[in-house]
Amino acid sequence: MSYIGILLMLVAAASSADSFIPMSPVSAECIPVSVSASGDRDLVDMALNQLIEDIDFSGLLITSDEGYAEAAIEVTRSLSGVELRAEVRSGGEPLLARNYSGENIYSLVHAFADDLVYDLTGEEGIASTWIAYVTRTSSGYALGVKSQDPRSTRTVMSDEDVITTPAWSPDGDRIVFTSFRSGNADLWCYSFSESSAEKILSLPGLNSSPAWSPGGEAIALTLSMNRNIDIYLLDTATDETTRLTLRGSIETSASFSPTGRQIVFTSDRIGYPQLYIMDSSGGTAIRATSSHGYCDSPAWSPDGSMIAYTAQTGRDFHIFVMDADGSDIRQVTFQGSLNEDPVWGPTGRHLAFSSDRDGERAVYVLELNGLTIRKLSDRGCSYCPTWSPLGFR
Repeated sequence: MSYIGILLMLVAAASSADSFIPMSPVSAECIPVSVSASGDRDLVDMALNQLIEDIDFSGLLITSDEGYAEAAIEVTRSLSGVELRAEVRSGGEPLLARNYSGENIYSLVHAFADDLVYDLTGEEGIASTWIAYVTRTSSGYALGVKSQDPRSTRTVMSDEDVITTPAWSPDGDRIVFTSFRSGNADLWCYSFSESSAEKILSLPGLNSSPAWSPGGEAIALTLSMNRNIDIYLLDTATDETTRLTLRGSIETSASFSPTGRQIVFTSDRIGYPQLYIMDSSGGTAIRATSSHGYCDSPAWSPDGSMIAYTAQTGRDFHIFVMDADGSDIRQVTFQGSLNEDPVWGPTGRHLAFSSDRDGERAVYVLELNGLTIRKLSDRGCSYCPTWSPLGFR
Protein backbone atom coordinates (compact mmCIF):
# COMPACT_ATOMS: atom_id res chain seq x y z
CA MET A 1 0.00 0.00 0.00
CA SER A 2 1.23 3.52 -0.75
CA TYR A 3 2.70 5.77 1.92
CA ILE A 4 -0.40 7.94 1.78
CA GLY A 5 -2.64 4.88 1.86
CA ILE A 6 -1.02 3.78 5.13
CA LEU A 7 -1.69 7.19 6.64
CA LEU A 8 -5.30 6.99 5.60
CA MET A 9 -5.70 3.51 7.01
CA LEU A 10 -4.74 4.84 10.43
CA VAL A 11 -7.71 7.16 10.39
CA ALA A 12 -10.20 4.98 8.51
CA ALA A 13 -13.37 3.95 10.25
CA ALA A 14 -14.76 0.42 10.19
CA SER A 15 -15.86 -0.48 6.66
CA SER A 16 -19.15 -1.76 5.43
CA ALA A 17 -19.25 -5.34 4.19
CA ASP A 18 -22.27 -4.70 1.94
CA SER A 19 -22.58 -6.50 -1.37
CA PHE A 20 -22.22 -4.49 -4.58
CA ILE A 21 -23.30 -5.12 -8.14
CA PRO A 22 -20.46 -6.75 -10.13
CA MET A 23 -18.97 -4.79 -12.99
CA SER A 24 -20.91 -5.50 -16.17
CA PRO A 25 -19.27 -5.65 -19.61
CA VAL A 26 -18.93 -2.32 -21.34
CA SER A 27 -21.34 -2.61 -24.24
CA ALA A 28 -19.56 -3.14 -27.54
CA GLU A 29 -20.18 -5.60 -30.35
CA CYS A 30 -16.81 -7.09 -31.21
CA ILE A 31 -16.06 -7.50 -34.90
CA PRO A 32 -14.80 -11.03 -35.70
CA VAL A 33 -11.46 -11.24 -37.52
CA SER A 34 -9.69 -14.33 -38.80
CA VAL A 35 -5.90 -14.22 -38.77
CA SER A 36 -3.03 -16.04 -40.46
CA ALA A 37 0.74 -15.62 -40.59
CA SER A 38 3.58 -16.71 -42.84
CA GLY A 39 7.26 -16.01 -43.34
CA ASP A 40 10.32 -16.52 -41.17
CA ARG A 41 9.71 -19.65 -39.11
CA ASP A 42 11.39 -18.17 -36.01
CA LEU A 43 9.07 -15.15 -36.11
CA VAL A 44 5.76 -16.54 -37.32
CA ASP A 45 4.53 -18.05 -34.07
CA MET A 46 5.62 -15.02 -32.04
CA ALA A 47 3.84 -12.66 -34.42
CA LEU A 48 0.67 -14.71 -34.74
CA ASN A 49 0.28 -15.32 -31.01
CA GLN A 50 0.81 -11.64 -30.22
CA LEU A 51 -1.62 -10.54 -32.91
CA ILE A 52 -4.30 -12.85 -31.51
CA GLU A 53 -3.70 -11.45 -28.00
CA ASP A 54 -3.84 -7.86 -29.23
CA ILE A 55 -7.07 -8.44 -31.12
CA ASP A 56 -8.82 -10.37 -28.35
CA PHE A 57 -7.77 -7.86 -25.69
CA SER A 58 -8.79 -4.79 -27.72
CA GLY A 59 -12.39 -4.92 -26.48
CA LEU A 60 -13.50 -4.09 -30.03
CA LEU A 61 -12.35 -7.02 -32.17
CA ILE A 62 -12.24 -10.76 -31.57
CA THR A 63 -10.47 -13.54 -33.44
CA SER A 64 -12.68 -16.08 -35.17
CA ASP A 65 -12.32 -18.83 -37.77
CA GLU A 66 -15.02 -17.09 -39.79
CA GLY A 67 -14.41 -13.40 -39.47
CA TYR A 68 -16.00 -10.32 -41.00
CA ALA A 69 -12.43 -9.53 -42.01
CA GLU A 70 -9.42 -11.72 -42.80
CA ALA A 71 -6.02 -10.43 -41.67
CA ALA A 72 -2.91 -12.02 -43.17
CA ILE A 73 0.61 -11.05 -42.13
CA GLU A 74 4.01 -12.01 -43.50
CA VAL A 75 7.08 -11.54 -41.32
CA THR A 76 10.64 -11.53 -42.62
CA ARG A 77 14.08 -10.47 -41.47
CA SER A 78 16.01 -7.66 -43.14
CA LEU A 79 19.40 -5.99 -42.74
CA SER A 80 17.79 -3.31 -40.57
CA GLY A 81 15.72 -5.68 -38.41
CA VAL A 82 12.26 -7.08 -39.11
CA GLU A 83 9.59 -6.39 -41.71
CA LEU A 84 5.88 -7.11 -41.45
CA ARG A 85 3.55 -6.99 -44.43
CA ALA A 86 -0.15 -6.93 -43.60
CA GLU A 87 -3.20 -7.34 -45.77
CA VAL A 88 -6.82 -7.25 -44.64
CA ARG A 89 -9.78 -8.32 -46.75
CA SER A 90 -13.52 -8.60 -46.25
CA GLY A 91 -15.66 -10.62 -48.62
CA GLY A 92 -12.71 -10.80 -50.97
CA GLU A 93 -12.40 -7.02 -51.17
CA PRO A 94 -9.19 -5.34 -49.90
CA LEU A 95 -9.59 -3.16 -46.81
CA LEU A 96 -6.00 -2.56 -45.72
CA ALA A 97 -2.50 -3.18 -47.02
CA ARG A 98 0.49 -1.82 -45.10
CA ASN A 99 4.16 -2.50 -44.50
CA TYR A 100 5.90 -2.11 -41.14
CA SER A 101 9.61 -2.25 -40.40
CA GLY A 102 11.64 -1.96 -37.23
CA GLU A 103 13.89 -3.73 -34.78
CA ASN A 104 11.30 -5.70 -32.80
CA ILE A 105 8.54 -7.97 -34.06
CA TYR A 106 6.26 -7.21 -31.10
CA SER A 107 6.29 -3.47 -31.82
CA LEU A 108 5.36 -4.10 -35.44
CA VAL A 109 2.50 -6.43 -34.50
CA HIS A 110 1.17 -3.88 -32.00
CA ALA A 111 1.28 -1.14 -34.65
CA PHE A 112 -0.65 -3.31 -37.10
CA ALA A 113 -3.17 -4.37 -34.43
CA ASP A 114 -3.86 -0.73 -33.55
CA ASP A 115 -4.25 0.17 -37.24
CA LEU A 116 -6.62 -2.78 -37.65
CA VAL A 117 -8.74 -1.66 -34.70
CA TYR A 118 -8.92 1.88 -36.03
CA ASP A 119 -9.71 0.93 -39.63
CA LEU A 120 -12.48 -1.50 -38.63
CA THR A 121 -14.04 0.49 -35.77
CA GLY A 122 -12.89 4.10 -35.98
CA GLU A 123 -11.55 3.86 -32.41
CA GLU A 124 -7.96 3.92 -31.22
CA GLY A 125 -6.25 0.72 -30.06
CA ILE A 126 -4.01 0.36 -27.01
CA ALA A 127 -1.69 -2.49 -28.07
CA SER A 128 1.26 -0.12 -28.58
CA THR A 129 0.87 1.62 -25.22
CA TRP A 130 3.10 0.94 -22.21
CA ILE A 131 2.50 0.84 -18.47
CA ALA A 132 4.98 2.03 -15.84
CA TYR A 133 4.97 0.82 -12.24
CA VAL A 134 7.08 0.49 -9.12
CA THR A 135 8.72 -2.80 -8.14
CA ARG A 136 10.09 -3.52 -4.68
CA THR A 137 12.82 -6.15 -4.40
CA SER A 138 15.36 -7.24 -1.80
CA SER A 139 17.80 -4.65 -3.20
CA GLY A 140 15.43 -1.68 -3.18
CA TYR A 141 12.93 -0.06 -5.53
CA ALA A 142 12.72 0.33 -9.29
CA LEU A 143 10.57 2.37 -11.65
CA GLY A 144 10.06 0.34 -14.80
CA VAL A 145 8.03 0.45 -18.02
CA LYS A 146 6.46 -2.61 -19.59
CA SER A 147 5.08 -3.21 -23.07
CA GLN A 148 2.04 -5.42 -23.50
CA ASP A 149 3.93 -8.47 -24.70
CA PRO A 150 6.55 -10.95 -23.35
CA ARG A 151 9.40 -8.41 -23.36
CA SER A 152 10.88 -7.83 -19.92
CA THR A 153 10.25 -4.70 -17.89
CA ARG A 154 12.66 -1.89 -18.76
CA THR A 155 14.00 -0.20 -15.62
CA VAL A 156 14.31 3.58 -15.97
CA MET A 157 15.38 4.31 -12.38
CA SER A 158 16.39 2.16 -9.42
CA ASP A 159 17.25 3.11 -5.87
CA GLU A 160 17.72 1.72 -2.40
CA ASP A 161 15.20 4.27 -1.14
CA VAL A 162 11.43 4.31 -1.67
CA ILE A 163 10.00 5.19 -5.10
CA THR A 164 6.23 5.63 -5.28
CA THR A 165 3.19 7.26 -6.99
CA PRO A 166 4.46 7.62 -10.60
CA ALA A 167 2.34 9.57 -13.11
CA TRP A 168 2.91 9.59 -16.89
CA SER A 169 2.74 12.99 -18.62
CA PRO A 170 0.18 13.68 -21.38
CA ASP A 171 2.98 14.26 -23.91
CA GLY A 172 4.43 10.82 -23.15
CA ASP A 173 7.98 12.02 -22.52
CA ARG A 174 7.99 12.28 -18.71
CA ILE A 175 7.04 10.36 -15.61
CA VAL A 176 6.87 12.25 -12.33
CA PHE A 177 7.15 10.28 -9.11
CA THR A 178 8.08 10.54 -5.45
CA SER A 179 11.51 9.43 -4.26
CA PHE A 180 13.01 9.35 -0.77
CA ARG A 181 16.57 9.39 -2.16
CA SER A 182 17.47 12.64 -0.36
CA GLY A 183 15.81 11.66 2.91
CA ASN A 184 12.61 13.54 2.08
CA ALA A 185 9.57 12.59 -0.02
CA ASP A 186 10.62 14.73 -3.01
CA LEU A 187 9.07 14.98 -6.46
CA TRP A 188 11.26 13.73 -9.30
CA CYS A 189 10.81 13.65 -13.06
CA TYR A 190 12.19 11.09 -15.50
CA SER A 191 12.52 12.20 -19.12
CA PHE A 192 12.61 9.57 -21.88
CA SER A 193 14.11 12.02 -24.38
CA GLU A 194 16.98 12.79 -22.00
CA SER A 195 17.18 9.30 -20.43
CA SER A 196 17.63 10.84 -17.00
CA ALA A 197 15.77 11.84 -13.85
CA GLU A 198 15.99 15.04 -11.83
CA LYS A 199 14.46 16.39 -8.65
CA ILE A 200 11.84 19.04 -9.49
CA LEU A 201 10.25 19.82 -6.11
CA SER A 202 11.65 19.43 -2.62
CA LEU A 203 9.44 21.26 -0.12
CA PRO A 204 9.57 20.14 3.51
CA GLY A 205 7.53 17.00 4.14
CA LEU A 206 5.52 15.15 1.51
CA ASN A 207 5.79 15.96 -2.21
CA SER A 208 3.63 13.07 -3.35
CA SER A 209 0.73 11.61 -5.37
CA PRO A 210 1.19 13.73 -8.53
CA ALA A 211 -1.52 13.91 -11.21
CA TRP A 212 -1.06 15.73 -14.53
CA SER A 213 -3.66 18.09 -15.89
CA PRO A 214 -4.90 17.00 -19.35
CA GLY A 215 -2.81 19.66 -21.08
CA GLY A 216 0.29 19.09 -18.97
CA GLU A 217 0.43 22.70 -17.77
CA ALA A 218 -0.09 21.76 -14.11
CA ILE A 219 0.40 18.89 -11.68
CA ALA A 220 -1.93 18.35 -8.74
CA LEU A 221 -0.02 16.85 -5.85
CA THR A 222 -0.03 16.30 -2.10
CA LEU A 223 2.15 18.57 0.04
CA SER A 224 2.55 18.79 3.80
CA MET A 225 4.77 21.84 4.09
CA ASN A 226 2.22 23.76 6.18
CA ARG A 227 1.97 21.00 8.80
CA ASN A 228 -1.10 19.56 7.13
CA ILE A 229 -1.57 17.23 4.19
CA ASP A 230 -3.29 19.20 1.41
CA ILE A 231 -3.65 19.28 -2.36
CA TYR A 232 -1.73 21.89 -4.32
CA LEU A 233 -1.27 22.78 -7.97
CA LEU A 234 2.26 22.94 -9.34
CA ASP A 235 2.63 25.15 -12.43
CA THR A 236 4.99 23.18 -14.69
CA ALA A 237 6.22 26.36 -16.42
CA THR A 238 6.96 28.50 -13.33
CA ASP A 239 7.32 25.84 -10.58
CA GLU A 240 4.94 27.91 -8.44
CA THR A 241 2.55 26.08 -6.11
CA THR A 242 -1.03 27.05 -5.27
CA ARG A 243 -2.85 25.53 -2.31
CA LEU A 244 -6.30 24.16 -3.23
CA THR A 245 -7.55 22.65 0.04
CA LEU A 246 -7.54 24.54 3.31
CA ARG A 247 -8.87 22.14 5.90
CA GLY A 248 -7.28 20.41 8.87
CA SER A 249 -7.96 16.97 7.40
CA ILE A 250 -5.82 14.78 5.12
CA GLU A 251 -6.42 15.63 1.43
CA THR A 252 -4.64 13.52 -1.20
CA SER A 253 -4.80 11.33 -4.34
CA ALA A 254 -6.05 13.93 -6.82
CA SER A 255 -7.19 13.07 -10.36
CA PHE A 256 -8.26 15.55 -13.04
CA SER A 257 -11.43 15.27 -15.08
CA PRO A 258 -10.67 15.02 -18.83
CA THR A 259 -11.70 18.67 -19.29
CA GLY A 260 -9.26 19.74 -16.56
CA ARG A 261 -11.99 21.76 -14.87
CA GLN A 262 -12.54 19.46 -11.89
CA ILE A 263 -10.51 17.29 -9.54
CA VAL A 264 -11.62 14.20 -7.64
CA PHE A 265 -9.61 13.48 -4.50
CA THR A 266 -9.53 11.66 -1.16
CA SER A 267 -10.29 13.41 2.13
CA ASP A 268 -10.91 12.22 5.69
CA ARG A 269 -12.69 15.45 6.65
CA ILE A 270 -15.64 13.52 8.12
CA GLY A 271 -13.38 11.21 10.11
CA TYR A 272 -12.68 8.57 7.45
CA PRO A 273 -11.52 8.75 3.82
CA GLN A 274 -14.12 9.47 1.14
CA LEU A 275 -14.00 10.88 -2.39
CA TYR A 276 -14.78 14.52 -3.10
CA ILE A 277 -15.01 16.60 -6.28
CA MET A 278 -14.06 20.27 -6.56
CA ASP A 279 -13.12 22.77 -9.24
CA SER A 280 -9.47 22.51 -10.25
CA SER A 281 -9.00 26.09 -9.05
CA GLY A 282 -10.14 25.10 -5.55
CA GLY A 283 -13.24 26.07 -3.62
CA THR A 284 -16.11 24.05 -2.22
CA ALA A 285 -15.85 20.27 -2.56
CA ILE A 286 -18.84 17.97 -2.97
CA ARG A 287 -18.76 14.50 -1.45
CA ALA A 288 -19.00 11.84 -4.18
CA THR A 289 -19.07 8.58 -2.16
CA SER A 290 -21.09 7.33 0.79
CA SER A 291 -21.39 3.56 0.34
CA HIS A 292 -18.00 2.61 1.80
CA GLY A 293 -16.21 3.34 5.05
CA TYR A 294 -12.90 3.74 3.20
CA CYS A 295 -12.29 5.08 -0.32
CA ASP A 296 -9.02 6.12 -1.95
CA SER A 297 -7.03 6.41 -5.19
CA PRO A 298 -9.72 7.82 -7.50
CA ALA A 299 -9.07 7.88 -11.26
CA TRP A 300 -11.31 9.76 -13.69
CA SER A 301 -12.04 7.96 -16.97
CA PRO A 302 -10.85 9.56 -20.25
CA ASP A 303 -14.41 10.29 -21.41
CA GLY A 304 -15.40 11.77 -18.04
CA SER A 305 -18.29 9.38 -17.44
CA MET A 306 -16.79 7.18 -14.69
CA ILE A 307 -14.45 7.22 -11.72
CA ALA A 308 -12.52 4.14 -10.60
CA TYR A 309 -11.30 3.88 -7.02
CA THR A 310 -10.24 1.58 -4.18
CA ALA A 311 -12.67 0.80 -1.35
CA GLN A 312 -12.59 -1.43 1.69
CA THR A 313 -15.14 -4.24 1.95
CA GLY A 314 -14.85 -6.12 5.20
CA ARG A 315 -11.12 -6.66 5.68
CA ASP A 316 -10.31 -6.59 1.97
CA PHE A 317 -9.63 -3.81 -0.52
CA HIS A 318 -11.19 -3.95 -3.99
CA ILE A 319 -11.52 -1.85 -7.12
CA PHE A 320 -14.86 -0.18 -7.83
CA VAL A 321 -16.23 1.95 -10.64
CA MET A 322 -19.01 4.51 -10.33
CA ASP A 323 -20.57 7.09 -12.59
CA ALA A 324 -18.99 10.50 -12.19
CA ASP A 325 -22.01 11.72 -10.20
CA GLY A 326 -21.49 8.95 -7.62
CA SER A 327 -24.27 6.66 -8.87
CA ASP A 328 -24.26 3.14 -10.32
CA ILE A 329 -21.48 1.66 -8.15
CA ARG A 330 -20.01 -1.57 -9.54
CA GLN A 331 -17.39 -3.86 -8.02
CA VAL A 332 -14.56 -4.73 -10.40
CA THR A 333 -12.30 -7.10 -8.41
CA PHE A 334 -13.30 -10.03 -6.21
CA GLN A 335 -10.06 -12.00 -5.77
CA GLY A 336 -7.23 -11.22 -3.36
CA SER A 337 -7.31 -9.01 -0.29
CA LEU A 338 -5.40 -5.96 -1.56
CA ASN A 339 -6.54 -4.51 -4.89
CA GLU A 340 -5.67 -0.85 -5.39
CA ASP A 341 -4.04 1.83 -7.61
CA PRO A 342 -6.61 1.79 -10.46
CA VAL A 343 -5.62 3.69 -13.60
CA TRP A 344 -7.52 3.95 -16.89
CA GLY A 345 -6.08 3.06 -20.25
CA PRO A 346 -6.01 6.07 -22.63
CA THR A 347 -9.14 4.93 -24.50
CA GLY A 348 -11.21 4.16 -21.39
CA ARG A 349 -11.74 0.53 -22.35
CA HIS A 350 -9.16 -0.89 -19.93
CA LEU A 351 -8.11 -0.55 -16.31
CA ALA A 352 -4.72 -1.36 -14.77
CA PHE A 353 -4.40 -1.99 -11.05
CA SER A 354 -2.26 -3.77 -8.47
CA SER A 355 -3.44 -6.92 -6.69
CA ASP A 356 -2.20 -9.68 -4.41
CA ARG A 357 -4.58 -12.21 -5.99
CA ASP A 358 -1.68 -14.56 -6.81
CA GLY A 359 0.02 -14.18 -3.42
CA GLU A 360 2.38 -11.29 -4.21
CA ARG A 361 1.40 -7.83 -5.31
CA ALA A 362 1.56 -7.49 -9.09
CA VAL A 363 0.14 -5.27 -11.82
CA TYR A 364 -2.84 -6.53 -13.81
CA VAL A 365 -4.81 -5.18 -16.76
CA LEU A 366 -8.57 -5.55 -17.19
CA GLU A 367 -10.34 -5.33 -20.55
CA LEU A 368 -13.79 -3.95 -19.71
CA ASN A 369 -15.86 -5.44 -22.53
CA GLY A 370 -14.98 -9.10 -22.04
CA LEU A 371 -13.94 -8.50 -18.39
CA THR A 372 -10.71 -10.37 -19.14
CA ILE A 373 -7.82 -9.86 -16.72
CA ARG A 374 -4.19 -10.57 -17.51
CA LYS A 375 -1.06 -10.13 -15.44
CA LEU A 376 1.37 -7.53 -16.75
CA SER A 377 4.29 -7.23 -14.30
CA ASP A 378 6.99 -9.87 -14.55
CA ARG A 379 8.97 -9.64 -11.32
CA GLY A 380 8.92 -8.78 -7.62
CA CYS A 381 6.27 -6.94 -5.64
CA SER A 382 4.81 -4.47 -8.16
CA TYR A 383 2.25 -1.70 -7.73
CA CYS A 384 1.32 1.94 -8.56
CA PRO A 385 0.74 1.52 -12.33
CA THR A 386 0.50 4.53 -14.63
CA TRP A 387 -0.45 4.24 -18.31
CA SER A 388 1.31 5.91 -21.22
CA PRO A 389 -0.72 8.10 -23.61
CA LEU A 390 -1.47 6.90 -27.12
CA GLY A 391 1.47 7.21 -29.49
CA PHE A 392 4.22 6.33 -26.99
CA ARG A 393 6.85 4.04 -28.50
